[in-house]
Amino acid sequence: MMQKAWNIYSTFLCCKSSCQVNVEGQSRINKEMLLEPNSLMFQKLQDQIFNLMKYDSYSRFLKSETYLKLKSREETDRPGAGESVPKRASRIYNT
Repeated sequence: MMQKAWNIYSTFLCCKSSCQVNVEGQSRINKEMLLEPNSLMFQKLQDQIFNLMKYDSYSRFLKSETYLKLKSREETDRPGAGESVPKRASRIYNT
């Protein structure tokens, strides 16, 4: 468990990490805590990151130009796009 805790810390929480996540200072894990890891030591951080994604990052992504273009392309490229459900069902089942 200690090795996994160090891996999480060095990959996502260490200030020198290239993949550092944005968490509140009071939620940070320090090196002393890693000496005695427990199964719940990252729970507060996980909850904070989940809420950040749910209420900020994900909602911004859904409004982004990139996502809207992809969604539009997916809807127009889909077979049967623009057909009503009965018409599409008729075409599928009567072939």
